[in-house]
Amino acid sequence: MGDVIRNMGLFAMLTILLMFPSVSSVPSGVGIEGNEGCLCHSRMESTTVNLIGLPVEYGANTTYDVQLLINSPVEVVEEQSQGGFRITVSNGTMVFNESEAQFLDNGWTHKNNGTYQRSWNFTWTSPNDNMSRSEFLVYGNAVNGNDGQTGDGWNEYSVVLPGTEYEGDLSKSSSIDGLGMYDKILLAIGLCALVGMLWSAGRS
Repeated sequence: MGDVIRNMGLFAMLTILLMFPSVSSVPSGVGIEGNEGCLCHSRMESTTVNLIGLPVEYGANTTYDVQLLINSPVEVVEEQSQGGFRITVSNGTMVFNESEAQFLDNGWTHKNNGTYQRSWNFTWTSPNDNMSRSEFLVYGNAVNGNDGQTGDGWNEYSVVLPGTEYEGDLSKSSSIDGLGMYDKILLAIGLCALVGMLWSAGRS
């Protein structure tokens, strides 16, 4: 019985490790591992991320000038990295300045040259029909230029835009299984706690 419980504990710990994306500070950009947030940094509610210039409703095949803007109490250090981002959209086409950003794993992210700022401009061309919806999800990270993971603060912003003739649901999407990364982590921690209690009970 003790060996079974011990094996369950090891399995639970391995599950937690697999849930954490293998990420580090990446001034050269972040791919699909950033789709749950900047998990190698600390989330900061006072950091805000916004998309300025998006319409309330979009027309078919229309191009909009948009600014991705990060505001944060994290100090800006001149000539050092100041911020980064990861943005995806479910519909339509985004185009950034390619000297500052790159298309990676079905989303856009900063390049090293694009980290010396906290705002980025791009164009978004809406879908060919106005009976659809488009969902933007962006993670923005304000960094302090120390080339590490401490003292930085990230947050997220998401919005669902309808076409002018769209009449469906405007609720935001969840992950495929309905659980976000933090929900999965909490469930895994709870599982470990339960296994730990069973292990202790088995040894007494």
